[in-house]
Parts: sequence; C-alpha cells; structure tokens
Amino acid sequence: MTHVPVIVVTGPSGTGKTVTCWEIREILREREVAHALIDMDDIRWCHVPGSQDRFNRSLGAKNLAAVWANFRDAGADRLVLSGIVERAEDLELIEEAVPGADITVYRLHVADSTLEGRMRERERGRGLTRNLSRARELTEIMARNRIGDFLIDADRGLDEIAQEIVDLSGWLP
Repeated sequence: MTHVPVIVVTGPSGTGKTVTCWEIREILREREVAHALIDMDDIRWCHVPGSQDRFNRSLGAKNLAAVWANFRDAGADRLVLSGIVERAEDLELIEEAVPGADITVYRLHVADSTLEGRMRERERGRGLTRNLSRARELTEIMARNRIGDFLIDADRGLDEIAQEIVDLSGWLP
C-alpha cells in the first residue's frame, strides 16, 4: 500500500480552516510539492429530511474516496484536507477513504471573541445563531476529545498559521 501523507486542518467554523488550507496550497505550489486540497464541507453538504447521519459523515467519506482516487490518478501523492474532526471515528473514515493515509491533525483554536467576530462577519440570515452555537459546541467537544496532534493558535496572521503547519508537517526539504 502506498504511503499518503495527509494534513488535516480542523477546528470549529470561524477558526479559518478553509483559508488556512488555501494558504498551505500556495506554499506547496511555490515549492512544487505535488498535492491535492479537499474541503470536506464542499463534498458532504446535503440535506435529506430524516437522515440518521446528521452531518453526512458517511456521504463525505464516500465522496472523499472518489475524489481522492481521481487526484491520486492525476499525480497527487499528498493530501491537504479541511474539515471537522470531533471524534476518533472521523479519522477512521478518512483512513478508509484514503488508502495508506498517514494523518496528522492540526486543530485551529481562537479566542471566543475572535470566533464570534468572524462568524458575524461571514454569516448572514437564519444560519448565524445556529452556526455560532455549533462552533462553540465544537470548541468544547474538540478540547474534551483532545482532537489534534498539534493545537495551532489561529489568532494571528494567515501566513504565520499556514507556515507553521507546513513546517510541522515536514513536507518541505
């Protein structure tokens, strides 16, 4: 089985997972490191009334397997993944979807005031209260479940955050 280094950037909504992964992508592109970037939010969002899988974890894993296979066939040998990891089982789904995955999890953390400010800037309408409540809930769940190989302070510049993750990953010579 082929070894696949995987960076998982996780944290509650509002911590900067997506933009951090975009910045990691730019650092890796500049250094000509073959990789793929997948945002789990983009491949798992689906609303089916009455579904037993509240956050579409199974659907996300099935889509991840299909998308990763295509990226691998195109020549990517590393994966940068943005998404919510709130329990060990979430990592098992990634391991099943990405054969040979060697996962390192980087959990972004911000102060509650930063989290609320970011959520209020980006959320509009009916979702704000629900999403802010869920972000706070995830902060507690991730801390309680000790999610992350590394806890990353995301109350600073995007370039610093992304560079720290890339440096910790050991992906660059």
